Amino acid sequence: MSARHNAYRDGHIHVCEAMCSTCIFRPGNLMRLKSGRVRQMVDEAKAEESAIICHHTLDGDNAVCRGFYDRYPTQPLQIAERLDLIVEVAPEGAASIPWTP
Repeated sequence: MSARHNAYRDGHIHVCEAMCSTCIFRPGNLMRLKSGRVRQMVDEAKAEESAIICHHTLDGDNAVCRGFYDRYPTQPLQIAERLDLIVEVAPEGAASIPWTP
């Protein structure tokens, strides 16, 4: 999580409580990203010992993408989990959108 994001605030790391309806980790290319873009984002986040921020939270208080959190336990996320510093949140407009495969 770069300095421009605030998924870490109030002494906690905020993580989406569920994958949003257009999560980049859902099957298919629901966000219409260029081929290889998700892999690039994951590789960058892992190399930086960081996380991917949910796109539904980019315009306000940020939260870690649930799809990333469940698949890629970077060291900071593991430490935060062990210290009970993870807070699950429902980003405005994201959790209320149902997804059907």
